Amino acid sequence: MSRRLPRPRRAAGPRGVWGPLLGSLVREKFFMGGLIIILAVALMGLLAPYVAPSKNFLATVGPPNQPPSLKYPLGTTGFGQDVLSQLLFGTRNTLFVATVAALIASLIGLALGIIGGFLGGAVDAVFNFLTNTFLVIPTFTMLLLVATIVKHPSLQLEAIIIGAFGWPWGARAYRSFALSMRNRDYVTVARLNGMSGLNIALTEVLPQMLPYIAIMLVMTLNGSLMADVGLDAIGLGPGNTITLGLMLNYAWGWGALVYNWWWWWLPPVIVIILVATSLTAVAMGMDRVFNPRLRGT
Repeated sequence: MSRRLPRPRRAAGPRGVWGPLLGSLVREKFFMGGLIIILAVALMGLLAPYVAPSKNFLATVGPPNQPPSLKYPLGTTGFGQDVLSQLLFGTRNTLFVATVAALIASLIGLALGIIGGFLGGAVDAVFNFLTNTFLVIPTFTMLLLVATIVKHPSLQLEAIIIGAFGWPWGARAYRSFALSMRNRDYVTVARLNGMSGLNIALTEVLPQMLPYIAIMLVMTLNGSLMADVGLDAIGLGPGNTITLGLMLNYAWGWGALVYNWWWWWLPPVIVIILVATSLTAVAMGMDRVFNPRLRGT
């Protein structure tokens, strides 16, 4: 009669440490400051259909190139469109693309990194070769090429394109973490108890990586945001809609910088900087809490 080996206690199991970690996150100034700003910007985008002065953000609502006033709080574009309405809907669309792209990239990177790193052997060799291949390819160049071929993709397709090329660095990081976990005592005991490699990876290793995954997801979101803004700002974004990058593209294309129509390009720049720096602050705060060396334990 076979006996199942007792499972040793994990050194840092997620169930026992999540409570103190979440409490530490709430007290972390970088994390909370960044999170509050991100939520405020996201709420602004979500409420766009209800609070925007003009629901049709591409429609002409007044004279062109009007500076901010009581009637037009952020002025009008060179086509007489309301800048505030474009900013609200543009924030909504940009955050949608960046979020979907970050989720796609994280799922691909996580699957390849954790399965390859934990299983090892031929599977790891193939996944690692694929990861290294994508790492040496200039990501933004590939995005430019694909976006040029597709020509004005929809928001959903743009998110898929960005996500499909945004996973290699995450996959490498997840693989390194999985390699460090594969020889832990509780993993060895799980093997001896007959659990399959994939089952161990999903039920034993993955939960240990949750704090690390959260940090990587925030960093990937920041990268996806910059990729989306970059593509849209050079005119390869979606057509017949508005994003923060498209606002910059239209402003630069129609001489807003030359003629000092600052109210056309400055608002999207401020929102982009706010979101990017807030995401960086959130990632820093999470790292200070989740990284044992930084929290001094």
